[in-house]
Amino acid sequence: MAPTLLAPPVVDDATRRRFLGMIAAAGLLTACAADPGTAPADPGFPRTVTTPDDGPVRLDRAPRRIVAMNGNRVLPFLVPFLTPEYRLVGFGGTATPEEYPWIADQLAPGPAFTVADGVPVEAVAALAPDLILANGNLGDYWEPARAVGPLVQLPETDLRATVTLLGEIFGAPDVARRVLAEVDAQIAAARRATPVTAAVLLDYAGDGTVNFRVPGAELPNFLAELNVVVADSPTAQDGYEDVSLELASARLDVDFVVIGHAGDELQAALLADPVFSAIPVIAQGRYVVLDARQNSAGFPVTPPTVPILIDALAPLLRA
Repeated sequence: MAPTLLAPPVVDDATRRRFLGMIAAAGLLTACAADPGTAPADPGFPRTVTTPDDGPVRLDRAPRRIVAMNGNRVLPFLVPFLTPEYRLVGFGGTATPEEYPWIADQLAPGPAFTVADGVPVEAVAALAPDLILANGNLGDYWEPARAVGPLVQLPETDLRATVTLLGEIFGAPDVARRVLAEVDAQIAAARRATPVTAAVLLDYAGDGTVNFRVPGAELPNFLAELNVVVADSPTAQDGYEDVSLELASARLDVDFVVIGHAGDELQAALLADPVFSAIPVIAQGRYVVLDARQNSAGFPVTPPTVPILIDALAPLLRA
C-alpha cells in the first residue's frame, strides 16, 4: 500500500497552465468574499510563522476561516485549536466518520471539495480562507492553492512539531502544551521498560510483496517512543519500500511484527502464505494485526489516536 497521503501524481505542463489560469478567478472570488484592506486590524497580526518544509509563512490576519486541504491528516491536530473565533469552513479528501471516528463531528458534513484530480482552486477560493492547512507531501499539484491564501504545510511525521506550530499560529501555546502533556503522559504510561525489536509491514499487495515501514515513517517513529526499535533498511526511500516475501523472510529476525490493514481478505492471504507463515516470528504468533480503524490511527499518529494505537499494540508492549 502506498503512503496514506492525498498527494496526486506530478502534473504535466498543460495541467499546471490550466491551474495558473484559474488563479485570477480565484483572486476575484477571494477579494469579493473578504477585503483585507477593509477588515479590522487583528492584535498580533501580521504574524510570520516558520514551517519545517516551506520556511516562513506570513499571516496578515487572524485565521478565522480555515480550510484543511487533506482533512484526515489535518483535523486531528486542528480540533483543539478551533473556537467560535477560529472555525473550519471546508476540507478536502475522502475520509469518512467511520474510518476516522476521532474527528467524526468535523467529517460528518462530508468533504467540501475533492482533491483526486488536483486542487479545485475556485472551490477553495469561494470559501474565503484566512489560512489553508495541509499535511503530507503535497507536491507541485498543490502550489496554486497558495494564490488563494496563506498555506501552511504541517510537519508530516512529527506530532510535537505540528502541535507546537499550531499553537504558534493561533497564539495558543498553552493549548499546545496541554495537548502535548496529555500525549507524553499516555506514552510514558505505556512505554516498555526494556526494548524489543519489531518490523512494520504496512500491507500485503497480493502480488507477493509487502510494504516495509522503517524509521522516519510515522508509525516507526511512534514505536521508538515506546521503546520499540524498528528494523531499518538502507534501500528504503521516504520511510518505506516494497519487498518480496522471500526478502521479508530474511529480514524478520525481530521480536515482533506489526502488520497494517490491507483488507480482511488480503490479510488472511498474507498470514496463510507458506513463505510468510513459516517465518519464525510469524509461526510463533509474535505479531499484531491492525484493523482498518487502528491502521488509520497510525497514518498519521495524532494526539487523539495515540491511545488507540497503544491499545492496538498491547501484545507487543506487554510481552
